[in-house]
Amino acid sequence: MARVPVGAYVPGDSFFHKAHPFVKFYWVGSFVIFCFFNKNPYVNYSLTLIGLVFVVLTKTFPSYVRAMVIFFPAAFAMIFLQSIVPPAVFDNPTFLAEVGPFSLYTESIIYGMLFSSRILCICTWSILMLMTLHPGELSSALQRAKVPYTVNFMITTTLQLIPIIQREFGIILSAQKSRAMQAQGFKALLPSIIPVFAGAIDRVSQLSMSLETRAFGANKERTLLRYKPFTIKETTFSLLALLPIILVFYGRISLNSFVPLDGFSLTPFVGSSIVIFCGSAFLSIIFGATFAIRLLGKK
Repeated sequence: MARVPVGAYVPGDSFFHKAHPFVKFYWVGSFVIFCFFNKNPYVNYSLTLIGLVFVVLTKTFPSYVRAMVIFFPAAFAMIFLQSIVPPAVFDNPTFLAEVGPFSLYTESIIYGMLFSSRILCICTWSILMLMTLHPGELSSALQRAKVPYTVNFMITTTLQLIPIIQREFGIILSAQKSRAMQAQGFKALLPSIIPVFAGAIDRVSQLSMSLETRAFGANKERTLLRYKPFTIKETTFSLLALLPIILVFYGRISLNSFVPLDGFSLTPFVGSSIVIFCGSAFLSIIFGATFAIRLLGKK
């Protein structure tokens, strides 16, 4: 089976693939709002795990891992960076332990975990939606939502150009490697970006001329190749997407944003282990771009 480009649609017949695009929009948007307003990182991590279950069930896990190759280290780096900085927003931070030259505080670690959990949760659900949403279905859904089809075309074309540019990037890296040039790491980045963007500009120019010759924009209405009716079942699932939003605002008003009344607590061993592990993940960011280039360059 051919490798699916990062962030591109992954063919499948799972229930998530078959779901109406609007239902996916509503649920992912609801989870994004929930993550932003929720102040308990453990709840966000749990929501991320639920998203991972859906990733496995939809058989998109390999593409998900390649898409998250940068976001995972970045999420862990947020914990490390926040932990080594004194918590200025707290009046009386709770001292936890000392790791080398750094003084660790419970509030700083929890605050970093909150940012980290938001990154993981939002990226997981957004990537899951992109991998299970066919561009044709997206175009049909936007048209049904009365979005001008010129804007509709720009959105769907942008999503379709991403895997094309990725493939061209891989071809250029292979060509550099065949000429004994640096084809891995940051040194290969600049010589590769210039021809990739030049090719993208040329492709867009050709697409523009093709649209003009076919009288794009002459008619106000367009026919739909892929159409999914919005039935009572889709309406029900869409209304259920309001539950996370209602829950998070209820939590902020009545449940202290899901934060325990006595606050979060960490033992010195657990807190130090988290910071050390996340510090190692932070260092992997330096090599993350190189690793991503290698993945994108493979056929």
